[in-house]
Amino acid sequence: MSKLLCVNIDILDETGELETKYKRTLKKIARLVLKELQLPKDSELCISFIDDIKMRELNQAYRQIDRTTDVLSFPQSEGPDDTLLGDIIISIDTARRHSTSYGVTFHEEIKKLIIHGTLHLIGHDHKKKKETQIMREKEEELSLIVKDL
Repeated sequence: MSKLLCVNIDILDETGELETKYKRTLKKIARLVLKELQLPKDSELCISFIDDIKMRELNQAYRQIDRTTDVLSFPQSEGPDDTLLGDIIISIDTARRHSTSYGVTFHEEIKKLIIHGTLHLIGHDHKKKKETQIMREKEEELSLIVKDL
């Protein structure tokens, strides 16, 4: 286990596209983000990678939006146990398209989505202008912390 945190992070890849070594890198990124956010050392997080078809189904079911999206977050920590952070769901297809259109690597886009999803799990949002500004600043700060991973 990493010296960073004793955190349980599961990486699930329903697409079969992610290599084991890459999944380990993603866990390191998530651990570093959780450490920087000063979350409990025994936190639990699940990051799942799916395709656009499944993401569209989830977006329709949970947000009533009939299209795919890049990331969805499902917080679990309602009640006294704040160690169960929740689930981050990432569409590999959308992340790949966005990386091309934004002019970044696929890996950079995935890091951004892990950060974004984690911030949603702990209560950040971007529905209002001020909330968006706060969330964007936190995303930039965390991006610098994981930039070399």
